Amino acid sequence: MRRLLALLLVGSIILSMTACAKGNTETTDTTDSTEDVTVTDENDSVESPTAIPIEEETISEEENENLIPGGYFDQESSKWGTYTESGGAGKISVNPDGQLEVVIENSGTVGHAVQVYCDGFELLKNAVYEISFDISSSIDRIMEWRIQLNGGDYHAYVSEENVGITNEMKHFTCTFTMEEESDPAPRLCFNLGFYQLDGELASHTVTLDNVELFLKDASRAEPAATGDMGPSININQVGYRSDDNKIAIFRDSSLDNKFEVYNVDAGKIVYTGYVLGSVQTISAGETVAYGDFSSVKEAGTYKLVAANSGESYEFVINDEVYDDLIDDVVRMLYLQRCGSELKPEYAGDFAHAACHTQKGIIYGTSEKKDVSGGWHDAGDYGRYVVPGAKAVADILLAYEDYSHVFTDDVGIPESGNGIPDILDEARYELEWMLKMQDKKSGGVYHKVTGLNFEAMVMPETVTDDLYIMPISNCATGDFAAVMAIAARVYKLFDSAVAKECHTSSIRALDYLEANDGEGGYRNPGDVLTGEYPDTVDTDEYFWALSELYKTTGSSVYEKKIATIDFDSFDDGMGWQAVSLYGYYAYLTAEKQNDDIKKKIINKFNTYLNSVEKNIEADGYFSSMGDVYYWGSNMTLANNGMALLMANRIIENSTDFDQLAKKQLDYLLGANSTSYCFVTGYGSQSPQNTHHRPSEALGTTMIGMLVGGANSNLEDPYAENVLSGRPAAKCYVDNMQSYSCNEITVYWNSPLIYLLAGLEAN
Repeated sequence: MRRLLALLLVGSIILSMTACAKGNTETTDTTDSTEDVTVTDENDSVESPTAIPIEEETISEEENENLIPGGYFDQESSKWGTYTESGGAGKISVNPDGQLEVVIENSGTVGHAVQVYCDGFELLKNAVYEISFDISSSIDRIMEWRIQLNGGDYHAYVSEENVGITNEMKHFTCTFTMEEESDPAPRLCFNLGFYQLDGELASHTVTLDNVELFLKDASRAEPAATGDMGPSININQVGYRSDDNKIAIFRDSSLDNKFEVYNVDAGKIVYTGYVLGSVQTISAGETVAYGDFSSVKEAGTYKLVAANSGESYEFVINDEVYDDLIDDVVRMLYLQRCGSELKPEYAGDFAHAACHTQKGIIYGTSEKKDVSGGWHDAGDYGRYVVPGAKAVADILLAYEDYSHVFTDDVGIPESGNGIPDILDEARYELEWMLKMQDKKSGGVYHKVTGLNFEAMVMPETVTDDLYIMPISNCATGDFAAVMAIAARVYKLFDSAVAKECHTSSIRALDYLEANDGEGGYRNPGDVLTGEYPDTVDTDEYFWALSELYKTTGSSVYEKKIATIDFDSFDDGMGWQAVSLYGYYAYLTAEKQNDDIKKKIINKFNTYLNSVEKNIEADGYFSSMGDVYYWGSNMTLANNGMALLMANRIIENSTDFDQLAKKQLDYLLGANSTSYCFVTGYGSQSPQNTHHRPSEALGTTMIGMLVGGANSNLEDPYAENVLSGRPAAKCYVDNMQSYSCNEITVYWNSPLIYLLAGLEAN
């Protein structure tokens, strides 16, 4: 309904002006790979309210644009949504009168248990705004409204607590100045959950209308930073080995026809080359060219210079250039450990006491089980079997294929014990996974988390109950496969561990065969943590069979592989599609059946051809194609890993390692965003990751691969800031953008394989 209608109804409306409270508030984060955000409240100082008659209101839609999308509720808007937790239950709809109705069935146990929110606007530093809205409730109650930072500590820029509402429509308005840095993607929230002053509330309806935010004074406003483009010359910012092919990518092919390589250490130009080519790159919206400086081999620090393109970031040429990087990418897994103390001598700033040591409750029962240990999966503190299995598989395969690359001195507590640290780290996760196997059935529980995501705090401060979610076929199949790999890898180091892994793998496979067709996992209604859903388990079953066949050589498993329909699942090497692991396991087994081998080679080649086609068509040599989705950097690393695998199993595949190297170059800075996507490395790397320990400590953990470009714009910040950009440039370094800037252990793991494979070649 428009303000004009509100004016006509003035006689029946109770009007008042509320005061605004500004400042930090206690918050609760609910973000992750599928997450949303919410907040709790904290008492703020409140100015005395001043009542004004509605006739004196001078702001109208005609005079000033309403910044709140869909705020008049003429129709439903995707910018409005609900969040529920802690027992809260509510839903929204637009009624025939053009008002937003919130049906609250249960107010839960906290103020934000039922939250209505709106995204899609911005606040500029030093600008003056006026927010107003009309609201009523079918029963007398209180509520809170706030405009907040939609990430980090989720504090309020402006808010009002303990706002009383009744069955008579009231008009609230507040004028405030945005005193903090400009925010291109804040969130407006109406918290309609439980408040102590109300006590428990019966089911009721809250009606909201005419939600407006007007810019009153922009004379001192400062624009929001949106992550503008970096240098016009992009390179691998970590550097190159002496004999590497070294190709710089020039953002605009028309600017220069030659470039110079400048030795920063020596203070002189050491090479002059030509800028060649003109390659249209749709994914980046650019036409790029190339400068080849492979002949520069002397160790040192360099940069590229061109008359019109300017300078590149500095980089190093050195045969040991990736040594520290691979150690830090491995060490990140140690820093993600759960259930044990991380001591300062190993963890530095990220040291903390043991976390999540209490027994988990098996969901839907009163039974408890010890499931301590393992890695925190990502930016949250959940532990998930499906992605954890991918991470362990990647690093065990990296060791199996390139064992000589890995050392026993990464800097973790097990360093110096005579076992490569990569295997110590994998074992830490494997021991947790073994706890997740049900001892009676052999099935594997899907995950252990709280019911909701945690705040941006250190892990040892989280004391919420832990819940062990139901057994899933996909988790069980992944478990069976990884335990089969572990059985053969650890055989040379600890025969008892190898035997336990082998036995557990067989029991998991037995469960999978006895429960064929049950599919994947879906969250129960009151569980809001990462789901990792997957409705097809045939590829997990195939992977498990292939690894057991490679480990044992038993024809029993090969006969079962022969019955698999390889066209019944998608091919991939992520947490959902796992077939390429099965292909690689079978093709590297001691013996293969010719018919099965032919089918698998054809499937593997089809995948590789798609990857090659994307690389050849892309000016930055990206294997993503024209669409970048959540975790695109994992896919780039996975594809690099698959190319290195192809080098080992396909004859006449000498070019695959060069294509794999281009994926690494992309991840380390030779891309259209000019970011080195591994934290702590390169001249421009992510500083504001969606990662709870980094946020809690105010410093970014080193060695984390972030998710990268995501053209689907799957969080409010990305949607506001990146809308309209080419797919490959849909990345922003901001903790609010969980769909671009989160981290995971299973994004680091294929990078470990890729680094190890290229180091070994």
